[in-house]
Amino acid sequence: MPHPIRVFALALALAATPACAAFEAPRLENPVAAARSVDQRAYALLHAYGAIVEEARDVVADPESPLALKRALGQAERAATPAAETLQIAVVAYVRARSDFDAAAHADQSAIARAGAALTAATRHLGEALTAAERPVGELEALVQAARR
Repeated sequence: MPHPIRVFALALALAATPACAAFEAPRLENPVAAARSVDQRAYALLHAYGAIVEEARDVVADPESPLALKRALGQAERAATPAAETLQIAVVAYVRARSDFDAAAHADQSAIARAGAALTAATRHLGEALTAAERPVGELEALVQAARR
């Protein structure tokens, strides 16, 4: 089974289809825009990046895809990957800082202040990494969408 996650997701979608027909849910085109916090936006962008790279690989593997498009996808991927990797590092730092802050909730005021300062810094760095990653990931996504039309 080359893509067990896809198979599981498809099975879940097919199982939920009758239940979904009973009500009309809003359609979310952009999970990053739907996120409510900076960490949710970061996770959404990282997951979108993974899906976009997978689609880009399919386009590049297609012998019918023009060479210029393949080159453009390669160039866009080379710009997006370091930004996504930096975002992933910022997410890990944020999660650690958040955990440390939660653990310090029962400590003395100085420990809470230190953990709060670290969490504030991690949140700021996460926001900066997210902002830096949105443009190159968006450009890669636009190329992939153009190739699929």
